[in-house]
Amino acid sequence: MTGSPDDREDGDLTGRLDADRPDPLEPLLRPSATYLATPPGAFHRIRRRAARRRRARAVMVAAAAAAVLGGAPYLVGAISTNGGDELVVPTATGTRTGPGPHSHSPSPATPPSSTSPPTVPTPTHRPPGDPSAGTTGRTVGPSARTPGTSPMCTASQLTVSLGGGDAGAGNLYRYLVLTNRTSGACQVSGYPGLSLLDAGGEQIGAPATRDRKTYAPVVLEPGGSASVTIHTINRQGECLPTSAQLRIYPPGDTASLVIPGEITNCDDRFSVTPFAAGTSGNPSA
Repeated sequence: MTGSPDDREDGDLTGRLDADRPDPLEPLLRPSATYLATPPGAFHRIRRRAARRRRARAVMVAAAAAAVLGGAPYLVGAISTNGGDELVVPTATGTRTGPGPHSHSPSPATPPSSTSPPTVPTPTHRPPGDPSAGTTGRTVGPSARTPGTSPMCTASQLTVSLGGGDAGAGNLYRYLVLTNRTSGACQVSGYPGLSLLDAGGEQIGAPATRDRKTYAPVVLEPGGSASVTIHTINRQGECLPTSAQLRIYPPGDTASLVIPGEITNCDDRFSVTPFAAGTSGNPSA
């Protein structure tokens, strides 16, 4: 079969189009692709959402860390808390509950008022058999009594005096003496509360701190005495005004005694020892 002249011009004898000419059906079967443009602000919104996710993760991490750190003090406190035993010490009017033999409380930091005196820590004593304190303690008077069987001395049973002293290497020492003025025995144990007062009765500086020493109860028979050593510095560093009076709290009593006395707290050195038998301080001079 022969084709028409037109066929021979447009294709070969088999009816196929010339390979160099485009297929007229191709625009219909293969339309050109049209790409959509990126919506305005799309990338900005994606970046903002990513930033919000990063901030949310950072907040969650910080909250978890704060929860862990916030619980740490309670855990440390629970581990480090030491239980304290209570000691019942006889007094002239009954019994007094105070801290156990291994607890120490500071002296009152402010002067008491006449109607509401501050609470003074109840003195403690070593239990019988404690090698650091002995088994019977120290006694004063014509007969020996076992410490703990006599009531604690109260301010109303005592007289106070500022005794002699000693000095050395820039340190000053004075002896504070308590004497039983009643007809019955009583005891003192531990540290007194001691504050410096001016002539008007106002407290000067902080109360005396404690020189840590082992101690035992001291039984005072009628007329018997016990004493502590007051330690200060001889005009070194910054000095507070010299006292005109001293306020003394016997161990375990909230009532105080005030006596004349000149003590100067220099360089923040003002401390007392626990009570010892006699009138020459602790240790005995």
